[in-house]
Amino acid sequence: MRLLKPLSATGIALFAIVGLAVPAGAHAYLESSEPVPSSVLLVSPRQVDLHFDEPVEIDFGSVEVIGPSGQRVDEGGARHPGNDTSSVVISLPGSLPRGTYVVSWRVISADSHPVHGAFVFSVGAATGVGKASSEVARLNKSSGSKVVGALFWFIRFGAFVGLLLLVGTAAMVALVWPAGRGSKRVRRLLWTSWWVLFFATALGIACQGVYAAELPLTDILRPTLWNEVLHTRFGEVELLRLILLAAVLPVLLVFGAGRSAASRFVRWSIRVGAVAAVGLLFTPGLSGHAATGDDITLTMALDVVHLGAAAVWLGGLAVLVCLLLPGPRAAEPREVASVSLSTSAYMFGAVAAVVATGVVQSIGQVGSFYALTNTVYGRTLLVKIGLVFLLVVVGALSRSIVLGARWLPWRRRRQLPTWEGSDRPKRLRRTVLAEIAIAFCVLGVTSLLVNAAPAKQAAAQPFSQSFSVLGVQVNALVSPAHVGPGNQFHFYVLGRLGQPVGIPELDASVSLASEGIGPIEIPLVLGGPGHYLDTNVDLPIAGNWQLKLTVRTSPIDEQEVFATVPVH
Repeated sequence: MRLLKPLSATGIALFAIVGLAVPAGAHAYLESSEPVPSSVLLVSPRQVDLHFDEPVEIDFGSVEVIGPSGQRVDEGGARHPGNDTSSVVISLPGSLPRGTYVVSWRVISADSHPVHGAFVFSVGAATGVGKASSEVARLNKSSGSKVVGALFWFIRFGAFVGLLLLVGTAAMVALVWPAGRGSKRVRRLLWTSWWVLFFATALGIACQGVYAAELPLTDILRPTLWNEVLHTRFGEVELLRLILLAAVLPVLLVFGAGRSAASRFVRWSIRVGAVAAVGLLFTPGLSGHAATGDDITLTMALDVVHLGAAAVWLGGLAVLVCLLLPGPRAAEPREVASVSLSTSAYMFGAVAAVVATGVVQSIGQVGSFYALTNTVYGRTLLVKIGLVFLLVVVGALSRSIVLGARWLPWRRRRQLPTWEGSDRPKRLRRTVLAEIAIAFCVLGVTSLLVNAAPAKQAAAQPFSQSFSVLGVQVNALVSPAHVGPGNQFHFYVLGRLGQPVGIPELDASVSLASEGIGPIEIPLVLGGPGHYLDTNVDLPIAGNWQLKLTVRTSPIDEQEVFATVPVH
């Protein structure tokens, strides 16, 4: 019965926190648009309609349509049509002059990260397409202020360090070292962690505005940006974290009071602190990758277990440092031995949980070996895996020192090893400090992963390429280029003046030589002047497929061109 109330409170709190999450798919990407990229329209469109694979926010984003003269031609601001938050619409004048137009968009994904892109469409004829394409390339490569990006990475790193040290140290002291509540080192570490997490959260709110809107750092103190951030998903989660940090304060006061605190106050402070600590572990996932996908309950549970285990691991290291550092009030060898043995046991279990949940999360975010080795997320993840492996090796060495077993760190001894008069504390101190240094590197790399598009998604971006052949230009677009049916193949044929032209024959086929598949003929139909398409191509296996185009412009002029299409 004593546990009923705190457990009920924890359940209610977790239910409310998980309720903030809605299904989505990590970094948003543009699924389709009207007009279609690279299309040439005979009739001027009345609006530009962008459809994304998940709900997006347009508080800091914008959609701009730039005409042949270099001036904006759109009317009014970007908006969601009806209640469809996955679509963004912007109106155009009743009649657009002939020429090529650039559509530039910037929105906020469900994981709180800004995504942007640009494409062209033409009205009447694709005149000035070269200049417009250069502008599209510039817009697609733009990445905002490097100073703002570096500051935001540092803020995320500080938030991870503060969160894991605060929750982990408090948990490990409560579990294995109750006497540590009276340690000045423990109290200083907890308060420092609290303030680091507090300032990282506050600075995150301030920096999100300039980061999402791609503004210079000098705009970080603009009150309007702060207000906009607080009305976004990211801002709501950051406010929730500040509230939970306030709820943790009674626990820190208990630690500050040491053993003299009233027992009833101590018990209730620990209960409130436990609920708040679990809530804090939810906050990174609520505004990150974990709150996206089809099964949020599973991904959020994995993320909280992963972070909780990492907190126990890092908190255990922090407790060992507080015990092992020399000083006028150093712990007795017997106390060091006892606490080290218990801490090591919890850390061993935490390592297993971190690795297991990390493997499951990585499979969901990567999806294929190609994505692991050919995307920024995948390569960064490989670096993290290497650092974690090194951390496990050094951790095994620390555990072997604690247990007094040279090569069997997983065995638990019935009797404590002799610490008096040995160099075991000094050796353990060195390995623990090495573990902390490596753990901080892991958190730094994790902060980079938080901002990167998941490898599975980054590798599955639509494929596009242009060919100049026999006096015409053929623009090819394959979307979404994934395994299974539903792949759309669009080919636009343009003349020397950029106008859509019909040709006697355009044939397409795909093959995967490594698997002995193909060639598979793609039955193209005419979708308009110079527009050939098939909207339901089945690509059965992932790999680098070869696209073959046969272009015939006259009874005697024929040429084949090839391209490699990555399919995932």
